[in-house]
Amino acid sequence: MADHSAGRRSLLISSVAAGTAILVPPQIDDAPPRMERRGKVGDIGDAMVPPAIVNLAEFGGTPGAGRIRLIDAFNQAFAALTKSDGGTLLVPAGVYDFGRYAEHAYIILCRNLRNVAISAYGATFMATTLAKVTPNMFYFFNFYNITIAGASFIDPGFNASTNWQGMYCVGIQADRASSGFRMVDCYAERVVGLLGSNNNAASRNYLSNVSVHGEVRYSYYGVGVSFIRENVNVELVCHNVRRALVASSLKNANIVIFASSSSNWPGSNGLVSLATSGASSGNVENVRVQVDVSGACIHSAYIHFYHQGHEVAGYMRNIDATVNVIDSDSTGTLFLFDHEIDGVQSTTRRTWDRISLHGTVSRNFRGCVIVNTSVPMSPGVIYLDRHLAQSGNCKGLGAGCNTSFVLLK
Repeated sequence: MADHSAGRRSLLISSVAAGTAILVPPQIDDAPPRMERRGKVGDIGDAMVPPAIVNLAEFGGTPGAGRIRLIDAFNQAFAALTKSDGGTLLVPAGVYDFGRYAEHAYIILCRNLRNVAISAYGATFMATTLAKVTPNMFYFFNFYNITIAGASFIDPGFNASTNWQGMYCVGIQADRASSGFRMVDCYAERVVGLLGSNNNAASRNYLSNVSVHGEVRYSYYGVGVSFIRENVNVELVCHNVRRALVASSLKNANIVIFASSSSNWPGSNGLVSLATSGASSGNVENVRVQVDVSGACIHSAYIHFYHQGHEVAGYMRNIDATVNVIDSDSTGTLFLFDHEIDGVQSTTRRTWDRISLHGTVSRNFRGCVIVNTSVPMSPGVIYLDRHLAQSGNCKGLGAGCNTSFVLLK
């Protein structure tokens, strides 16, 4: 990862094809520098795919082409790779404008695609929303071994203050076993989200092995990886993002978030939200999450352990969580525990167990280390670094709490 301590003004697109206009977002601040990309034009992020290679331009997919022609070019390219049992799609550098949308749409719908890597270094995919809708630029329904490398995304119609007005860059969904979806070196600005998984509790066993590496700025979500059976890896740099990660029923996951914010950007109740609606919809377990934050405090909490719904049974277990507050006078909460049923409950029979809390805070930290709004009635153990317990308030750990809080050396 690049050093994010130095501030500078950012451009949306740092390298586009000659003759293509450079787009500058309307809200520019002293943001950290862009993440350094690991690859270059033509790279596929170490994807293991067959040797066949096609170029989108061979099918008429070039910067400046219209929406219908671009969609047709992608469809033809994917069809050609399917005949070769997979391979690499090269997308030439430049801006690909897919037009305006006032309704939900799957702009590039990919069904049953297997063993395909899309190399899009220098390419930017653009769609403009005109209403409270969430079109998906790429939508993969049932897949195996898919990689998107180097792609950038932008929605000039995105509105950060309006819920659900903006593009999802990539959506995934499955009604049969689908495994191995990777995003490498991807960048998004002014979007609802970089990636969203669209399965639900009933279909959560179909998706597995999802990996996201990239950067998101001036957006609503970073990634949503809910209802994935197992094996999720996320490494994400965020600047001015309302929620970096939302995940229901997350299992066997490794999450690393580097986040910075400015005071004029809307926040949320949790930068990272680990949620479950109960045992029947999937518990949260075996998760490692690290969050490094700097800049203004726009989130009520940095990691939110979030029980939801009426079901009594359910747990979050075996979670290692770290929050490092860097150069910030944060008034937020590092770790928030609660259970919401039409409002936050004062007690819960849900379980938090074997959860280890670590981190560091800046000398200007003025927030809380733990807020436990819903006092747990079920037994469990939460481990807390001793120095964190001495650095800020810990609320809601008193009488009636059946969860043991153990201080670590």
